[in-house]
Amino acid sequence: MSVAQANPNDGGGDGYTLPQSLQRFARSPQGFILGAILSPLLEGLNDAVVQFLDLIVFVFEGSEPGLVGTYGIADIPLFIGTQLVNIGATIGGSASDGTGFLGLVDRLVEAAVGFATVGGPLAPIILAGEVVVVVWLLAFIGRRIILVIADAVPGLAGVLGT
Repeated sequence: MSVAQANPNDGGGDGYTLPQSLQRFARSPQGFILGAILSPLLEGLNDAVVQFLDLIVFVFEGSEPGLVGTYGIADIPLFIGTQLVNIGATIGGSASDGTGFLGLVDRLVEAAVGFATVGGPLAPIILAGEVVVVVWLLAFIGRRIILVIADAVPGLAGVLGT
């Protein structure tokens, strides 16, 4: 076979060869079309599903775990807990710092002890009366707090019998 002779595999005797994509199309038109059309469609569908799943994860987790960035559904209990702790710290306060409810109680007890020391021989009676008043006040406030919590939680008031 000479160089000038036509090769049946090169598309003719003029020396021109078909591009690879046209040769694939000539061998299997159906496979070429399905590969050329279905591959991008399936890849686009895959990208859409991945973006949808990423969106679901973003809604659930937020931008980052914990209370940083955008909050997600999973951050709601942590956010509520943090807020309740902050509210409790503000209300409760510190007896040593003189802040919040405990600081108020501390100041009242100190004032009552100061008043009792001024009472002279009646100081033990005054101090005992003040202790009774403080214990009664704390029990009254504690009972009210329990009733409010029982009314806020469905079914708890019936269990407590209030």
